[in-house]
Amino acid sequence: MARIPEFAVELFELLALVVGSGVASVIGVSLERVGVAGLAGGDLAVGLWALAMGLVALYVGVVALGYEQVLPRLRALAGSA
Repeated sequence: MARIPEFAVELFELLALVVGSGVASVIGVSLERVGVAGLAGGDLAVGLWALAMGLVALYVGVVALGYEQVLPRLRALAGSA
């Protein structure tokens, strides 16, 4: 079986993290929009739930994946090149 170079594996992992971060962020923004629309429409429960879940999704996308995973890997990859 052919061995995959370590660099290719790191690039694939980085790409998966970037895509995951983007998807979580888009979901977060969409939930925030639903929450604001729900609050504007008078549905307090749906609005607050969507706002809370939107914040969680944005945290996951921006902080947990983007800031804590993607940036250090990009810096390490750029430093080793």
